[in-house]
Amino acid sequence: MNVPQALGTYPYLFWNVLWLSGLLLAVRSLSLASHRRLIVRLGLVMLPNGLFSLAYPNCWKEYWCPMRPGGWVLGPEDILFAFNVGATACLAAVWLYRHRLIVAGQPVAHTGRILTVGIPSQCAFLVLFSTCRSGIAAMILAQFLAVVPVLLLRRDLWRFSTAGGFGFPLIYCGLLRTVFCIWPGFLSCWKSTPPWGRLLFGIPLGEIAWAVGFGLFWPLFAGYVFDLRLSTGRRISGSTEAALACSYGQGT
Repeated sequence: MNVPQALGTYPYLFWNVLWLSGLLLAVRSLSLASHRRLIVRLGLVMLPNGLFSLAYPNCWKEYWCPMRPGGWVLGPEDILFAFNVGATACLAAVWLYRHRLIVAGQPVAHTGRILTVGIPSQCAFLVLFSTCRSGIAAMILAQFLAVVPVLLLRRDLWRFSTAGGFGFPLIYCGLLRTVFCIWPGFLSCWKSTPPWGRLLFGIPLGEIAWAVGFGLFWPLFAGYVFDLRLSTGRRISGSTEAALACSYGQGT
């Protein structure tokens, strides 16, 4: 199989490779090292979700079925997609609040906080999936439900969450439109089953709804897990970030 044939056969894989390349360039453009590390860490936190297709192989058949190398139920593109999504979902919010966003200087119990939010979210998904038997519907509803408790934990970050709720869908849908222009056949991976398979502006409705829900949830998740703060009217820079991070981390 030559390169053009491979590109046409596995657009899901090559889309994620291109996405990762652009993502790394975008991360490099962030001026503060703590923000760059935050984006990368969020991508790494999302990696286990790349195994989702392996754990629930029949969840998505009614919605989409991409071609993977070897015809496997799981491929390297799923791992890339998980990282790309985890890193990109907060990118717009981080960029918009780049002069106010503070990452705590003191270590926090990341694993415990991840499990505190992650386990109930997964349980909600399983309950919803057993009820509606639609993987994409269960995931969208679970995401919107998960926003509520995390927002109660970090209600000070509602603007940060809103930025993600607007920014991530715009980025994600823009990426999809681009890849559809490069590989028109990629759209055929999605089933036209209503309602989530219907197209809105040339993009499956399920992808738009999922991106909005995840864009709202992920900044709140990041804020809770990594103890993010927004400075009150004070513009931060590399010289002031460390002092502010330490003071917030000490609870002052």
